[in-house]
Amino acid sequence: MAITHFTPQLISRGSGRSAVAAAAYRHCARMEHEGEGRVVDYSRKPGMVHEEFVLPPDAPAWAQTMIADRSVAGAAEAFWNRVESFEKRADAQLAKEFILALPVELTTDQNVSLTRVFVSEQILARGIVADWVYHDVPGNPHVHLMTTLRPLTDDGFGAKKVPVIGEDGAVVRTKFGQIVYRLWAGDKDDFLAIRQAWYNRQNHHLALNGHDVRVDGRSYAERGIDIAPTIHIGVTAKAIQRQAEREGRDAELDRLRLFEAQRQKSARKIERDPAVVLDIVSREKSVFDERDLAKVVHRYIDGVSTFNTIMARILRDPEIVRLERERVDLDTGEILRSRYTTRAMIRIEAGMADNAMRLAEGRGFAVERAVLKTVFRRHARLSGEQRSAIEHVTGYERIAAVVGRAGAGKTTMMSAAREAWEAAGYRVLGAALAGKAAEGLEREAGIESRTLSSWQLRWSKGRDLLDQRTVFVLDEAGMVSSRQMAEFVSAVLAAGAKLVLVGDPEQLQPIEAGAAFRGLVDRIGYAELENIYRQKQQWMRDASLDLARGNVREAITRYADQG
Repeated sequence: MAITHFTPQLISRGSGRSAVAAAAYRHCARMEHEGEGRVVDYSRKPGMVHEEFVLPPDAPAWAQTMIADRSVAGAAEAFWNRVESFEKRADAQLAKEFILALPVELTTDQNVSLTRVFVSEQILARGIVADWVYHDVPGNPHVHLMTTLRPLTDDGFGAKKVPVIGEDGAVVRTKFGQIVYRLWAGDKDDFLAIRQAWYNRQNHHLALNGHDVRVDGRSYAERGIDIAPTIHIGVTAKAIQRQAEREGRDAELDRLRLFEAQRQKSARKIERDPAVVLDIVSREKSVFDERDLAKVVHRYIDGVSTFNTIMARILRDPEIVRLERERVDLDTGEILRSRYTTRAMIRIEAGMADNAMRLAEGRGFAVERAVLKTVFRRHARLSGEQRSAIEHVTGYERIAAVVGRAGAGKTTMMSAAREAWEAAGYRVLGAALAGKAAEGLEREAGIESRTLSSWQLRWSKGRDLLDQRTVFVLDEAGMVSSRQMAEFVSAVLAAGAKLVLVGDPEQLQPIEAGAAFRGLVDRIGYAELENIYRQKQQWMRDASLDLARGNVREAITRYADQG
């Protein structure tokens, strides 16, 4: 199944490693290490599926010329030799490598497409060289991504550390006047952002290719699931294990023993309380079938008899609710399996809906018409539907929603709405599931914003609490799970604040279970932004709107009509 393995490591001379040797191993190729006067040959190594060596769009001429007429492996050989010759220190750090587990649900071509988009958005866009190789051994498709630690310059490579630039455009200095530096290739925060972007991109491609499964980088503990996590075994350990099985002996590896011990610990917990499986599945899907339950049980339980017993106990659990019986689709002949949910999920979604309706009946947050007119004069370029949306969210109700398609000007609208609320004396706070989205809301709309998890942590410590003069804007609400949405609706209700939901229910769905935003906007109503402003030609806007509404055939026809 899809997993979240995303591991960084440095390739450094100090640890006895070489960038050229590492590239040769990953490309399964024969390469000459010019600095050491030796040949590194991994050309007989199996498992390579696809390889790419890609320079960022603004790469200097020397780099483009160096790789122009070479094979992918040849380009990697030439480039990493150039890096090796530039780095003079005996303990020099030569490159950074990321190891990315690919979802087994996707085909080879789909995984190549997934990786190519991720590399373009997160590596090349940062000016970093990307050398990536797709390996596939049975049950373990993965990518080795080698990246540079220095920027490319017109005559070679730049510094690994660069000055930090403040919001005023000036170099940041300490209180003693010293310049503050950061790593050009990124620090821990950059790594966390890139890793989350990989999870998001992976989920997007899983959904794009029709797979109802999501990856989640959070631990079981962070998700509130009472089960011991297993450890990542790794490619080498798996190879040793398979070799031992072929020879009819046990693989004597501590890592395998630890993995099995953790798995057995979880198995015993599931045997004592099979409801743990319901907890795991219901956090990934609000509605599920027996196959979803069986996948989780199979991770921990080996014996057929024990497996069947646990499955029977789960299906008899009072907490499980059958929504639909197994039936046959009369049009296709397909057997549609019984579908289930849990009483806990029903309680969560029903409670959320009740609280939302109580907010909708609330009063006291209206912005006077004179204030709106002043804001509209300052933002003369607002469209009619953007003005209508602002009037909707600044009404007296304590909850409001805006459904806006990608590129339809939601952020521009929210920036003007913030001015109206602040002019009326309200404090405006913002939130989003992902850190980058929260940063975007703060930067583009001027709304002080944090991630949902950050707000929950601060509130648990009694900091930045909501009150009756607070408007809380939740951006990209379509990606928030029912469980988390219910907590925020409840927090806003209890504090006497106002909640504004902004998003698109047709875009990427939540990592956890439930389509909370769609359910809420159906109950409380919403303002809609449909005109697409990112495209300049009307037929392109119409095609984007068709795609957003699910009218794929019409959208494709528009593109075909334009050649």
